[in-house]
Amino acid sequence: MRRLVGRATGTCVLKRHVDALGAGTFDLLVVGGGVYGAWTAYDAALRGLRVAIVEQGDWASGTSSTSSKLIHGGLRYLEYHKFGLVRKALRERNRLRQLAPHRVQRLRFAIPLYGVGWRMRLKLRLGLILYDMIARAQRPLHGHESLSRQRMKQKYDFIKRDRLEGGFTYGDCQTDDARFTLELIDGALHAGTIAINHASVLRLTEDRGAIVGAVVEDRLEGTTIQIKAKFTALCAGAWNQTLLEAAVPGSTLKTRFSKGVHLVMPALPTSDAFLLLTGERGRVVFLIPWNGRTLLGTTDTPFEGDPRNARCLAADETYLLDHANAVLKDVQWTENDVIGRYTGLRTFMDKAGDPSSLAREWSLAKPYGGVVASVGGKYTSARVDAAKLVDHVCNELGRDPGPCPTAQRPFPWRPEGRYRSWQQRTLDQSLRLGLDEETALACQLRYGRRFEVLLRMIEKMPRLARRFVPETPMCIGELVFCSRYEMVANLQDLLRRRLPLTLIATLPEQRVRLAAAVAGKILRWSNERQIAEVRSICGEISGP
Repeated sequence: MRRLVGRATGTCVLKRHVDALGAGTFDLLVVGGGVYGAWTAYDAALRGLRVAIVEQGDWASGTSSTSSKLIHGGLRYLEYHKFGLVRKALRERNRLRQLAPHRVQRLRFAIPLYGVGWRMRLKLRLGLILYDMIARAQRPLHGHESLSRQRMKQKYDFIKRDRLEGGFTYGDCQTDDARFTLELIDGALHAGTIAINHASVLRLTEDRGAIVGAVVEDRLEGTTIQIKAKFTALCAGAWNQTLLEAAVPGSTLKTRFSKGVHLVMPALPTSDAFLLLTGERGRVVFLIPWNGRTLLGTTDTPFEGDPRNARCLAADETYLLDHANAVLKDVQWTENDVIGRYTGLRTFMDKAGDPSSLAREWSLAKPYGGVVASVGGKYTSARVDAAKLVDHVCNELGRDPGPCPTAQRPFPWRPEGRYRSWQQRTLDQSLRLGLDEETALACQLRYGRRFEVLLRMIEKMPRLARRFVPETPMCIGELVFCSRYEMVANLQDLLRRRLPLTLIATLPEQRVRLAAAVAGKILRWSNERQIAEVRSICGEISGP
């Protein structure tokens, strides 16, 4: 199979080969470039299938970049006796930690207890014991600990003390969800997949009782392509039902949505995360350190209507701030402290129940010939779910599925050799080249072994080591690297997903102009295009 991956200065260039979409017939067309679509395309390509994946926006531009950024088992699902779901997620957490140490980092959680009484404390203790037991000795984390009131006050002196009864700590992991997905797309490309972002499926094509491909519009060039495929996998989350109903009226695929809102808040004086009990069964609120800020989330409310209209409402913001302020002692956050907001939609098979009571179980729907739909699931366990989907496709195509190729395969950007040795070596090199330590450590996690390419760029042009924005651990060289190598089409791609700058910082217009100039030089944007890109971030501006 022809390998449509460029090479430059020792690293892969993620390229859009749109013309290849119309060449021949694919074994599998994947619709949707979130984490489920990315795992599916990567797995299928590694098994020798001819694969194409298309995404109407950017990679991970939907729910896969609007999560809580956690790789975890889902402690709260034990309350609903979802032991199989938790077991699967914890096994994957352990696996991902081994396969991608640069992508999945340890994170300690604290659970402060306020006026809950001994019964709730005992219930939580038993749940944490079970959580540790399910994870077994393979877990890459320390087990839970019970903390007295005094120890909680000493360890977390910024939380309120009134009615504090003590608490617990336990271990889980976190990630950068957008870059996690991007790395899988790169792996799929390297395995031979044709991967195109900013390509909308106008309609699925149907012939003689089966879906046989799709008509796709390249939103960057305005061209339309007919894709032929023996099998199609819908991994488009909230869009699955709409796509299928347009092609097959009366489709049996019925889904529902739950809206999850997160706020980006100032940093707290701890590297630990917090799980806050809300008093509502099945609902918790997280405070999670991330890129020098705190993620506060999430809501879990029913949503109906056009997925594009899902927004953070005033009620969502108040709900989250109230729960945080009920615990924080030294600060009381208001809407003026909110740095950023983001909203995602979780998709479920349509059945009764409050969204919080519906565990993130995955379903493989088979609503029509030649097509399957991936519905629901958890970010953490997407790999194993995608493997089942590819097993099904192989069987339908009369191919031997064989063993799952992603189960033991290191992530595409995992550094070779001993990870800690690589960390120390690249950190020492970074400091010699003028990167500050916080930025260097963050770059190790963002780029994995590709960080060495960035360092070579900085060695040739030392000014690239400067921070783009003083308060964020991201350097100017990253704008160059991402624009050159990571399939960036516009400033939203660059400043929201390749780098989460618009989430964690209020960018001055002058900085956005600089980003447009950097990206524009590499992507050959005209002055008019650069102005338009700046407007997309900042709103209307005057002058070039």
